[in-house]
Amino acid sequence: MIDAHTHLDVRSFEDLEKMALCGMEMVITCAHDPYRMSVPEVYLDHWERLIKMETKRGSMAGIDVKVTIGVHPMGYPKEWHRLIEEMPRYLEDKNVVGIGETGLHYLRDDEKDLLREQLKLAMEYSMPIVIHTPEKNKGEVLQEILKILKEVEIEEDLVMIDHINRDTVDLIDMDVYVGLTVQPMKISPEEAVEIVENYDKKFILSSDLGSLKSDIYALPRTRLLMKKRGLESKKIVESTYKNAKDFYRL
Repeated sequence: MIDAHTHLDVRSFEDLEKMALCGMEMVITCAHDPYRMSVPEVYLDHWERLIKMETKRGSMAGIDVKVTIGVHPMGYPKEWHRLIEEMPRYLEDKNVVGIGETGLHYLRDDEKDLLREQLKLAMEYSMPIVIHTPEKNKGEVLQEILKILKEVEIEEDLVMIDHINRDTVDLIDMDVYVGLTVQPMKISPEEAVEIVENYDKKFILSSDLGSLKSDIYALPRTRLLMKKRGLESKKIVESTYKNAKDFYRL
């Protein structure tokens, strides 16, 4: 299994050990907004922490940890253009496998510009990009994200639109990867299984482990439910392992 979207910097070492014990082979830890991201230096320190410390903690726990670096729409400095300028040197690190988590949240104009610039970097460096959708107004925000993706003409296989649920899965009219976040604040294992069973899309399951209510057993719990429900093994392997491996080019 590959947990394709987590925030390990706010989780304990014991959580990493438990993930290793339940069969997790690889975990992707994504940049986010754990502090008041008021100046570019806070983000740069955050990226450094993910690349240097979280990969080391993963190795100590027996899990291969990879990193995505990006600027989150829920918290970014006014001088975010500096981060776009700095990002290329981080993308060259062997442990960095993508850009993110980025996306839209409040639908502000500068948010949209920030997303466009990170999409351009993803295209220039042929790097996968993880795109956040919010809990509220998800449909409206998703429509704007799809509009921007088509506007910049990014290759569809570079994109994962994350935190999709049964109310928004039908809106996705591109051949992008579709992230299903199994956690108490997003969708349940039952909803994830229902979506994977009934739709033919490139689904990627993840736990989005963070500082709020989460489930470190989200993937094994959902995979077990898939087996109990009799889902074909191809869909189980794709949604819990193969699609994440292909998306991140692991």
